[in-house]
Amino acid sequence: MRPVPALARRTALAVGMALCLAGGWWLVRAPAIDAPVAAVPQPPDIETPAGRARIDAAIALATMPDAPWSFAESLAASAPDQPDARENEDCGLSDGPQFAQSGSADEAPAQTRAASPAWLAAQVRIDAALRASADPLDRAAADFINAGDMRTPESVEDTVAQLAAATSDARVFVLGHELCQKAWARSPACAALTAERWAQVDPGNGLPWIELLGQAAARGDDDGIQEAMAHLAAATSFDTRLYGPAGAVVRHLPVDGRDLAAAGDLVTRALGQAAALPMPPFKPLLDACRNEAGGDAQRASQCRAISDTMYAHSDAMIPFAISGRLLQVTTGDSSRFDLIKTERIVAQAHWSPATGLAPCRDLREQLRQVDRKAAVGEVAVMREDSHRFVPP
Repeated sequence: MRPVPALARRTALAVGMALCLAGGWWLVRAPAIDAPVAAVPQPPDIETPAGRARIDAAIALATMPDAPWSFAESLAASAPDQPDARENEDCGLSDGPQFAQSGSADEAPAQTRAASPAWLAAQVRIDAALRASADPLDRAAADFINAGDMRTPESVEDTVAQLAAATSDARVFVLGHELCQKAWARSPACAALTAERWAQVDPGNGLPWIELLGQAAARGDDDGIQEAMAHLAAATSFDTRLYGPAGAVVRHLPVDGRDLAAAGDLVTRALGQAAALPMPPFKPLLDACRNEAGGDAQRASQCRAISDTMYAHSDAMIPFAISGRLLQVTTGDSSRFDLIKTERIVAQAHWSPATGLAPCRDLREQLRQVDRKAAVGEVAVMREDSHRFVPP
């Protein structure tokens, strides 16, 4: 057996992978769409916001460094030479479970040492802080994350579903609703967690109407389709609230810096579990809008409005990417989809710690990003970080 890279790097990469899991892959492996062949795009008009955005994205892409990690190191090297008390801090990375990798790339790393009592005690304290919080999302997050695997998956589902059924808090409701969409969901409380109820507790969010559109299309209900399209066109956001449980953990980071890695492990767990939850199917929307909505001018106008809102006000990468596909299948114009891909490429190229490569500082940066994504959404943070790392 050969040792895997240091736990610090493994932890940072685990958090980073979880951040991308929920939607970043969609932009690279987007499903093929039978859209009309688009005309050759015209040069962007610098006088329009859309044209300016395309030009800015192209400049950012052209000026990005060849090696993002080297760029991060150069940023750290060019910083003022001042001592930092956190440079050699102990954030508890050595207390976590240790793994070793066999010679075969196909084999998963094997655990060689369990987490220390200090690591487990830190996670118990975080769990207790979440459960003692006055914020209903914190309490639901504690049950959803299930630190220490104290409950079975079925018990987790039932507990969160009951909390969701009794609340008018959209953040908690969507967590229970999505858990209940899993094929094996069996909680009796799931009966109350309908898409109709979701739309009531989360007004302005288009995602429940994506689900209701799919239901109406499946049963051939033209009136239901029209109602769903009208609500989608009037939506003010498309919010998944994907980072809610992980953000709850970050808001309760322990005072003792030695417990930071244990908290980061719970954040990674929350992100992975949230990323595995089902999302409403977007195909019925794409089908309803295809080829100028089959010649229906009013619906085609709704489709363009939906795409605009998805592009401007999505909190996660999947609906953000769908906005480009939606405009493409409706009008044949691929410029928005191309711009979204460009933005994502720039963000991926610049994925690197802003504070250098010290392990604990790297972890703090990852947790800062999770906190920010929980607050303003994954798309907004992608754009912030792209601008942050593009050199002058």
